[in-house]
Amino acid sequence: MLVLVGLSVLTFIITRVAPGDPAALWMGPRASAAQIARATVELGLNRPLPVQYGIYMWDLVHGNLGVSIETHQPVLNNIAAYLPASLELVTSGMLIALVLGLPLGVLAAMRPGGAFDTLARLAAVLSVSVPTFWLAFLLQIVFFKDLGLLPLAGRVSELVTVLEPVRHITGFMTVDSMLEGNWTAFWSALQHLVLPALTIASYPFGLILRMVRASLLDVISLDHVRLLRALGQKRHTIAFRYALKNALPATLTVLSLTFAYSLTGTFLVESVFNWPGLGNYTAQAVVTNDYPAVMGVTLVIGVIYVVLNLVVDLVIAGIDPRVRYV
Repeated sequence: MLVLVGLSVLTFIITRVAPGDPAALWMGPRASAAQIARATVELGLNRPLPVQYGIYMWDLVHGNLGVSIETHQPVLNNIAAYLPASLELVTSGMLIALVLGLPLGVLAAMRPGGAFDTLARLAAVLSVSVPTFWLAFLLQIVFFKDLGLLPLAGRVSELVTVLEPVRHITGFMTVDSMLEGNWTAFWSALQHLVLPALTIASYPFGLILRMVRASLLDVISLDHVRLLRALGQKRHTIAFRYALKNALPATLTVLSLTFAYSLTGTFLVESVFNWPGLGNYTAQAVVTNDYPAVMGVTLVIGVIYVVLNLVVDLVIAGIDPRVRYV
């Protein structure tokens, strides 16, 4: 709770000292001076900052994140509209990164210094270092322009949008189309999801691979692991069944932080793939000085950070018995 209160104070101060006139943006480019002055009073911008913050916190306690200056709609409604698309994209990317990075990290640690280990480390460095927007363009050129296998951008094709629209249930296009039995829309949504999800997976993939490898190298050198090897246990069994548990806590912690950051940090990917997510909404809010939207998104992401950290701590406690007795 203290983290969220501190975050609200910080974002409130930053948005108020940022250049620009929210009242002028609220009224539009053709507003007169009198209209801007009236909007300043209506938005409460003429009041002292402590009073403005008190009003903001009172509204926040009652579930009101304010009204967007850009869209003139409740910020909570805007976030609810954009967040599911980002969650679907980031979740898919993280799953890809976890499925690929975890076993490759284990295999690389089993024979350090070998050919596979060298290739795995090179792949990890490249995936972490490559700019996401460049990778997005590269994937579009290869899989859309050259091979013609996957669509260029969007969440579903225009034909599906017109002929077989998907009813909003969870906001996850793939999930909603499955729930409705709309398999044409599901296949289209899945195809559109592949390229942006692979782009999102690039950074966490390298991060997971390197962290799992480093953690396993430390664990493999311990006495109890040497004892297992002396007892005739197979190398794969030791790595995946026993040693991997010691490498998961740090990996899951970093993965949760990366997940929360990616919800708003992927605006370049969302722009390239025309993905209507929270990253695009946040970037537009920053550009237009839409301070209620910026503060609302910041607080929502802060809540997600806190919840994810709590969930990861509980998962780690279930994996590692030593944590439960600390």
